[in-house]
Amino acid sequence: MLTIDSHPSVGEGARQREAIESLRANRIYPKFLYVTSRQAELWRRVNLQHSPVHGNPEFARIYRETFARMRDHLQPGTTHLVGLGCGTGQKEFELYSCLKARGREALFSAIDVSRDLVEETARKLVAAGAGHQGSLVCDLAEGAFLADWLDRVGENHPRLITFFGLIPNLAPSVVIQLFRSILRTGDILLVSAHLAPVGAGVGLAEAMRRVLPQYDNPETLAWLGAALEEMELKDRLEAPEMKIGEIEGVPAFVATARWKSSEPFEKWGHRFLPKPAEPLQIFHSLRYTPTVFENMLQQAGFRIELLALTTCREEAIWALR
Repeated sequence: MLTIDSHPSVGEGARQREAIESLRANRIYPKFLYVTSRQAELWRRVNLQHSPVHGNPEFARIYRETFARMRDHLQPGTTHLVGLGCGTGQKEFELYSCLKARGREALFSAIDVSRDLVEETARKLVAAGAGHQGSLVCDLAEGAFLADWLDRVGENHPRLITFFGLIPNLAPSVVIQLFRSILRTGDILLVSAHLAPVGAGVGLAEAMRRVLPQYDNPETLAWLGAALEEMELKDRLEAPEMKIGEIEGVPAFVATARWKSSEPFEKWGHRFLPKPAEPLQIFHSLRYTPTVFENMLQQAGFRIELLALTTCREEAIWALR
């Protein structure tokens, strides 16, 4: 039987407190897009239908190349492989399979805000042969707790941590805080980021317009609408809309929904005052350029190495130390 811990940050009390906080800030925190089984399933459909990973072999190539480099770089012995924000765990499965083919041993931990996704990923890796002493359901913002938990379950093995697909959904300040909290000397953190494909005569604005259909589609908007249903807000809001904007100075795709009325309402024992002129922010997905991303992390004190970049310049993978 799998050992899966659950942090209080995903408990009902914490969830309600953060829901109140997020509504007061007139936004939906990212964690509320994934927490239920239905939301996890809707997210899977979005990923399968609209992620270019499934249609462009270039995306698979950069992960294969990165995994091969890690396989050849790691020292003999057991590695603690950590899927941070693991999602379905498919990339972690491929990374482990690459390590296993070279005779590398790995102890695996899955970490995500969704219990369904943690269980799916952990079972996938264990069935492939990885060791498992624990996985975790938590809010990734709980950096201090995460660091202590990783030290406990990892038995001081060298750590190879993956952080695939989540950079776009977190503000730059949150990313830096998380990395500072969990990284220790000797760790390698593999990070992927979706990019604005600038270059060859394509400016930033045009690059963002080209990528917009990956987000402005019925499946993505249905997934976002499910979050409004879970928070019992759907009747108070217009349908979500996806537009190009920015978050902390970085270009981003931003989904909002307009309030239908300024009429106050009560929820969880608190009173809220919607403003129709200020739409509720439901979702954002940042699009860096390689230079902007590297400069941000270098200025924060990390060593960063570009490992692979798609020829379409829409995704890249880095190693952070």
